Amino acid sequence: MSDLEHVLGYRFKNKDILKQSLTHASALHENHPKASYRDQSSLAFVGDAVLKYAVARYLLLNGRDQVVKNSAELHKGTQTIIPNAILAKIAHEKLHLEEHIIRGNAHVAPSEKMHADCMEAILGAIALDCGVDQQKVIFDVIEKLCSDRYQTLLKPIETIRLKSACDEEEEDYINVSRYVFLRDQARPLSQKLIVTDNSHKRTHWQKLGQVILWLFAICGFLTILWLIANFIIFQLSVDVENQGWEF
Repeated sequence: MSDLEHVLGYRFKNKDILKQSLTHASALHENHPKASYRDQSSLAFVGDAVLKYAVARYLLLNGRDQVVKNSAELHKGTQTIIPNAILAKIAHEKLHLEEHIIRGNAHVAPSEKMHADCMEAILGAIALDCGVDQQKVIFDVIEKLCSDRYQTLLKPIETIRLKSACDEEEEDYINVSRYVFLRDQARPLSQKLIVTDNSHKRTHWQKLGQVILWLFAICGFLTILWLIANFIIFQLSVDVENQGWEF
């Protein structure tokens, strides 16, 4: 099960609860030797609630205005991200749960529902196993598994210009999302990124490029004025010449 923990990005303190999350009811009916003494159903109930909360919270904090301000859209967005078909797809493609589900002989190939239930049970197991760090741990796992489903519902990423707090003379700035920055603030000061007010600064090459563009624009404008003036002078000379011929 260590490979499953590696994919999840979470190592269980209590391995028995992980085994329970993988145990389908059919395994107990057949006294499967690897089965837990309880099936996964109760953990799936907890996992379903945790998943809905985590997704709703993420959308409320990061969603587009039309999603955040309308509870119906928020509910719709949540259901778009975590229907059973999507959970089953994540369980199969990312976690390969068909290799881990402990089941009876009648279920040679796990169904879509078995995949989805097992994934919810695993999330419930993580929520109960991680203790005081529950929120951060479960949010990180769910974000890792479901982040590709969020994209169409999120507002554009707001970036902040940052530099290392440990190297005040370093001028190599980077742009990171505001979400990453806010999450970073819980880290120790020596490991933090700090905000600078230098986002308006440009490099010398950028300034030079802008000056050249302005010069080209001014030269173009003056050229147009010169052509217009020459055209007017030419027309006036033609008119004067025509009047001279009339006399």
